[in-house]
Amino acid sequence: MNSAILQQYSLKMRKINEPFDGFIKGPLEAYIYIYRYPEDVQDFIDDIQLAIDGNFNQIEDPDWGGSLTSRMEDYWYALITPTHFEIRQYPALYESRQIIPLEDWKEILLSWKECIK
Repeated sequence: MNSAILQQYSLKMRKINEPFDGFIKGPLEAYIYIYRYPEDVQDFIDDIQLAIDGNFNQIEDPDWGGSLTSRMEDYWYALITPTHFEIRQYPALYESRQIIPLEDWKEILLSWKECIK
């Protein structure tokens, strides 16, 4: 787990067998929690790696938006670009906008994958 990157983005992650207090602390954690299966996280990492390697055009769909519910208030707009990962929460699309370098986002996803294995 990359503690330095997690700390840089104020993320707290626990392995699945560690006690969970039931509260997701921040917006990035809430988004990451949508992806609870290692295979899904690996697909995400693979797309990030394509962009890092300069093969952005090989990504089938760079839109990684989603939600745990059908309520629009819970929806996340999330997009891989050739240079960064961009995430925004509906409805505060511009106020909640966060830009994360691809390498950092990959490390965050690798840390999350380690937690859910």
